[in-house]
Amino acid sequence: MLNFNIKKCQVVSFERHVDKGYTYNICDSNSHIIPLERGNKVLDLGVWFDEKLSFSEHIQTKINKAYMMLGIIKRNFKHLTVPTFVLLYTSMVRSHIDYCSSVCASYKKRDIEALEKVQKS
Repeated sequence: MLNFNIKKCQVVSFERHVDKGYTYNICDSNSHIIPLERGNKVLDLGVWFDEKLSFSEHIQTKINKAYMMLGIIKRNFKHLTVPTFVLLYTSMVRSHIDYCSSVCASYKKRDIEALEKVQKS
């Protein structure tokens, strides 16, 4: 008995050869058949899934968020001891980099280098 927000529903196919000509439909509460919009990426539980499952956009989003948190630490906490900085870095920066790392483990060299660059900052 859960009502869907049809405006938020979309179709993303995860295959090598996708037949994008096929249309998926859903019935609304008035039993009207509505075709679903086709997308090439979807955000689910904070992870960007694209149709090729490359996770490059997810990784770039997390890198940007980590740099943003690192900037907040540098601007607002100028006189930190090393243990305090490590605590802030672990909780505010590293947590963004590590989120869902087992799901979207990067295999592309440029993604790995970008993640390592953030960790060395």
